Amino acid sequence: MRILIGEISSYKAIVIARYLRLHYPQAKIIAYDHKPLIASCHTRYADTCIALPFRSIEDYIQQLAEYVRAASIDVFIPVHSDYIGAILQQKHLFGGALDYLGRYEDYIRLHQKNQLQEIALSLGIRMPHKYDTAEEAKVPFVVKPSNLSSAKGVHYYRTEEEKNSLVALPSHTICQEYVEGQGCGYEVYCREGQILVEYGHMRLAEWPISGGSSVLRQAYMHPDMRTIAEKILSRVPWTGFAMFEFKLTRDNQLVLIEVNPRIWGSINQALQDGCPLFEPILGTPTVQKDVENVRTCLSPQVELAIMAYVLKGRKDVLTDYWTHRKQTRNDVSFWTDPKGLISMIIRKLL
Repeated sequence: MRILIGEISSYKAIVIARYLRLHYPQAKIIAYDHKPLIASCHTRYADTCIALPFRSIEDYIQQLAEYVRAASIDVFIPVHSDYIGAILQQKHLFGGALDYLGRYEDYIRLHQKNQLQEIALSLGIRMPHKYDTAEEAKVPFVVKPSNLSSAKGVHYYRTEEEKNSLVALPSHTICQEYVEGQGCGYEVYCREGQILVEYGHMRLAEWPISGGSSVLRQAYMHPDMRTIAEKILSRVPWTGFAMFEFKLTRDNQLVLIEVNPRIWGSINQALQDGCPLFEPILGTPTVQKDVENVRTCLSPQVELAIMAYVLKGRKDVLTDYWTHRKQTRNDVSFWTDPKGLISMIIRKLL
């Protein structure tokens, strides 16, 4: 089996490559990246790496499709969030390598926050209240892109003074109430809306701490997670990976924040905890590993986050992290995968 995965300088791609190497050792893992330097400095879990510099999205997809055909790739796993939609629009160019993913139309209905809000409202699923204008928004509230993932381009307004600085909502954004609570996620691989594999996690730290990406997590499953996901998937029969992001309120209620119909940033938590997310695609793992109750983190962001929490008076985050340090595994470690970590730095700097 020949598997193509990238961008390999992404920590998401690195942890997946590691999982595949350990559990599907017979597979040939081919990586790619648009930064030429990564081709000679990449994670040790890929057998080889090719450089695919590009001038446009169209050029990027064309090069990928040509390589998939020329190299007889069986499964193509793209992890770059910004390009998934464009790749799905041209899915027919990739032969059977993307058969495990569904229709672009279903992807958009889950990915576009305005469309998801309409679906959730019709199903009686609680989501943050949506404001049509900046004037009617009540603090605290949040303004986020309607078509980007997670923490990208998100702005929080917590005071009237901050609200007054917002003259009008920028185009292609959505304005919602800010929901207080603990972040958590429910992750699945589904086929035509039927959940085949599931996992749940709790966010223990974020970076930036004002509502950024998850950098410290542990297993967690709320009894309503699957019910809410199944309701959404009954309307949108998606095939592929998806992460349902929630806020868990003080009264133990889930509020759906968004759905990411793609591979998510904290996927290492599910993989390290023994969740067979790739089994519906690649079959039963050749090598089975013992399931362990672990936490996962992303370094150095987790250290930056903990310092920021302490400065905000949240010493409990530091205490919790230190208490469970022996059961916490880094997504990418310099000691076990130095080139992998260096490639992540190159990704940020170049």
